[in-house]
Amino acid sequence: MVMEAGYNPQWMFYEPLFNGASASFIDGVEHDPDSVPADAVFVGKAIDHAIESNSTHVWFNLVFDGAYTPFLQILTQPWSSILSKAWCNSLGRANWDGNWGNYTGWIAYHLPETPPLDDPVPAMMGTGPFIFGNLDTVLQYWNVNRFTNYWRGWGDGSPVNDYGIGWPALGGSKPAGYVDHYVLTWAYDWNARSTKFLNGEVDFCAVPAQYQDSVIGQPGIRCMDNLPSLSVTAFLYQFILNATSPYGPILPAGTFDESGVPSDFFGNASWGVHVRKAFSYAIDYEAYLATLSPYAGSSASHPPTVILPVLPHYSPSVSGYYFDLNKTVEELQQVPGLWNTGFTIKFPYNVGSLPDRQEPYEQMSQAINSLNPKFHCSALGLDWQSYMAAINSKWLPAYKVGWLADYPDPHDFAYPYYYSSGAYAKRQGYSNPTMDTLIDQGIGQSGYDEREAAYAGVQQLVIDDCPSTALLTTSNRHFERTWVCGWYYNPAYPGVYAANLWKWYYTPQAQLDIVNGTTANLLPYDVNYDGKVNMYDIGAAAASFGAIYGPPTSPRWMCRCDFNNDRKIDMKDIGGVAKNFGKTSSAWTPSP
Repeated sequence: MVMEAGYNPQWMFYEPLFNGASASFIDGVEHDPDSVPADAVFVGKAIDHAIESNSTHVWFNLVFDGAYTPFLQILTQPWSSILSKAWCNSLGRANWDGNWGNYTGWIAYHLPETPPLDDPVPAMMGTGPFIFGNLDTVLQYWNVNRFTNYWRGWGDGSPVNDYGIGWPALGGSKPAGYVDHYVLTWAYDWNARSTKFLNGEVDFCAVPAQYQDSVIGQPGIRCMDNLPSLSVTAFLYQFILNATSPYGPILPAGTFDESGVPSDFFGNASWGVHVRKAFSYAIDYEAYLATLSPYAGSSASHPPTVILPVLPHYSPSVSGYYFDLNKTVEELQQVPGLWNTGFTIKFPYNVGSLPDRQEPYEQMSQAINSLNPKFHCSALGLDWQSYMAAINSKWLPAYKVGWLADYPDPHDFAYPYYYSSGAYAKRQGYSNPTMDTLIDQGIGQSGYDEREAAYAGVQQLVIDDCPSTALLTTSNRHFERTWVCGWYYNPAYPGVYAANLWKWYYTPQAQLDIVNGTTANLLPYDVNYDGKVNMYDIGAAAASFGAIYGPPTSPRWMCRCDFNNDRKIDMKDIGGVAKNFGKTSSAWTPSP
């Protein structure tokens, strides 16, 4: 929090500890710690007193009760990694010893032009299961090596320990070991990357949405589908348009003319809400999702608000916007003078390789235009740099933006989209004191029922006020080689937990003709290869009943009991043993 360099996650500490967003904004008050000595002392004392420690513990003094709920989630993320102060100072880059003194010296380390641990090259340390190996920005890769003395231990093939480390005991069979060397590269385009993936040269691969159908079902490839996402895209309305916009003309506030739109077209305090609702009803959400289906499969959905169904305190009773041009007409006719005068408006979008870039701009424009010959809406493609510059200049009447969760709590979505000082709401000029109060209540209370009521109010007010309309959320897909074991999904963490991984080239031994290189096995239901199917085999299959190969692999999994090789042990396997009970290898004739 002292360094607070650039765009960073420190705001997630400033909020629960100071009810603020940065060293310059604490408890609703602006500060200038870099120029005003009194502010430097105030902010320095605030940081120093918010976090305390002794030889065995660290504790945080939260500014309000409700901060406790998401704060625990914040502490589990990578931005809460613990670094050794002595190690940091040993680099000779930022030699502050942590002594607050007169509470002004810390300013010398505030907002450095380059973060000290990145200057001149990145330096890394930590307490994790892997040791940093190498970062090569020319060849575009980094790698790490397994730390055998990891404080949580690694296990020895026994069942998973209390820390989640250790692979299951798999019927006496275990993999050769954990991952000793882990490499991540971004050096290859899709053609090269897909070739390596399909050839088995890499274990994981990022598959772009438009190419996923060409990979799904390929030999040796596993796709895990419908993994819940903590991301959402919404259509935001600009409440006050900059009159200098080159995508105009932008007329004076409250002025209607067929040639353009007033600067407060979407933000007028009296009738702007009707314009916002009208355009929200003009979006064909189902058609939009259908356009994305070749790239997002069947996983895309249209949520009522940005508080997603997978989050706590989602309110299923709140209905969002839907495609209904009759509603669009009703809303536009409630704007005095607009229907008979008309308007002209352009919706720039950033040009990309997928059709969702121009959708729903084109569909919505055509729908609005069909209602009245005096309505003139159009879509206009821009490159990314021009598009972002136009958003920041308040030149765009509406635009799409997405949000990926920092932590899985409704506050992390409600605040940026709907709070007056939130990242998106502030940029679009949306401010509603009632909304701010509800969001404050949601984060300011620790009781589940109290938070539930607050966020139900937030979601309903979003529909009533319509500062934006949620477009879509999608599920994710994960692709890996079938020999990979131990991967699991955390929607709040986009990376891979390498410490859990191993490889296992799976072949059910009971279907092999040769065991240990010499013994013929002509009795597939003979689990222990003793030449007969008996109670031992039934007992082994029963003990593994319900186990699956995974992922994740069930602790009771025994590959020799999966007689039909369907990667699960069920009644088909037990029934097969029972049907062949009493047979011996000399009496068995294998089928072709």
